[in-house]
Amino acid sequence: MGGGSVLKCLRFVCAQTARGCFALGLLGSAVAATVPGAWPERPIRLVHGFVPGGNVDITARLMAQSLSDGLGQPVIVDTRPGAGGTVAAALVAKALPDGYTLFAMASGHSISHALYRSVPYDPVDDFTMVSLVASFPFVIAVAANHPARTLADLMKMAKGEQGRMALAHAGIGTGMHMTAVLLQSRTGIKFNEVPYKGGTAAPLAAVQGEVAVVFDTPAGMEALVQAGRLRPLAVSFPQRWKNWPDVPTVAESVSPGFDVRGWLALAGPKGLPRGIVDRLVQTLHSGLARPEVTDRFRQMGSGATPTQPAETQKFLATEVARWRAVIRDERIAVAE
Repeated sequence: MGGGSVLKCLRFVCAQTARGCFALGLLGSAVAATVPGAWPERPIRLVHGFVPGGNVDITARLMAQSLSDGLGQPVIVDTRPGAGGTVAAALVAKALPDGYTLFAMASGHSISHALYRSVPYDPVDDFTMVSLVASFPFVIAVAANHPARTLADLMKMAKGEQGRMALAHAGIGTGMHMTAVLLQSRTGIKFNEVPYKGGTAAPLAAVQGEVAVVFDTPAGMEALVQAGRLRPLAVSFPQRWKNWPDVPTVAESVSPGFDVRGWLALAGPKGLPRGIVDRLVQTLHSGLARPEVTDRFRQMGSGATPTQPAETQKFLATEVARWRAVIRDERIAVAE
């Protein structure tokens, strides 16, 4: 075959396969968008919006260690407290969806956006949900020397003080804050709410007599309860919490049907590639199943609650809608 014949043959082949090559190019681009390749090739940042030492921070560090062990790269916890968690949420929402910025999303995320007049993100659509990680009750407690022995006792005393009884929680927009709001709404009994900065500040305020009652997580008050300095009166789960089976629920004490729970989830920015999401799900769920992780959650008063991405996304949307309605119906003041 002469040179001219070869050239004609090559032109014919290229003409016949051009469409196929173009289609393969599109397919390659689609695959590249979903397959992470060598990810992760460098350390990953896990952002949350609360102070070090609190329930969210402790859980985030457990999560980070499990992810690091499974992914082979350091996962560094980055605390960005402020404005009810919206500072951290905004940072993650604006990050590149490349798997190197993740979000330890707390239950307050479904609340805080509705408490501020303007936030630079949509609480559902601007995030890719990976999995729920843990859930836990909120606890209502008083100092060990407080005269109230039950939640019903406390509510009678609060009613007599006409809104002057001081109630501490971990800050505006947190799950503890909204538990207090919902309890006051359901019972018609008002407290004087005093927000603290998270961590153990609110439980210590009750022990030291700065406030009469505290709403917090089990992790935030466990040590003080064990030391006999705080007395838990009720938990916000609809059933008694297995770690403290002698502590009644809010529902059985003063408000039938009361059900509020805290939670933590793993998320990323909108558009996180499916391949990365799948790898995170597999790694996280494997870590949550390890006995030492399960035991640590139990000690903190949490329970591991792994879920699939679609289920988690639906759960977030439901929580956001629920708290948006509470804030609207209770006419809670919106911050700037």
